[in-house]
Amino acid sequence: MKEVRRWRRFICNPRVKGQLLWAHKFLPCVNIAITDISEKGIGFVSEWKLDEGQCELRVNSMPNFFVVIKHKGEKRIKGRKMYRYGIALRRKLHSVQMAQFRDAKKVA
Repeated sequence: MKEVRRWRRFICNPRVKGQLLWAHKFLPCVNIAITDISEKGIGFVSEWKLDEGQCELRVNSMPNFFVVIKHKGEKRIKGRKMYRYGIALRRKLHSVQMAQFRDAKKVA
C-alpha cells in the first residue's frame, strides 16, 4: 500500500542532526538524524526506542520546536536496528526553515 501524505515531503541531507528532550524514560536528551520534512511533520531515525507523545526538538540555528511523536516503526540500516519515527509540528514550517533543513551544509 502506498503512503498517503497531505503535505509534500522533502528528503533532507543525511547530516541534519537534532536532539529530542523528554522522549525517553531514562535519557533526558536523545540524538536523532532527520531524514525528511514536510510543512507539518518531520521524519527521523534513532538508535533508541522512544515513547510516543509530546517532546521538544532542538536543531542548530533553529528555534526550539514543541512536537508530538505520532508514528513509529523499525528499520535495519547496515545490519543495525534503528527506529523510524514521524513527528507532528504544532505550526507549519516557514519556507525559509524548510530550505534550511533541506540544504543543510556540514559544519566543521
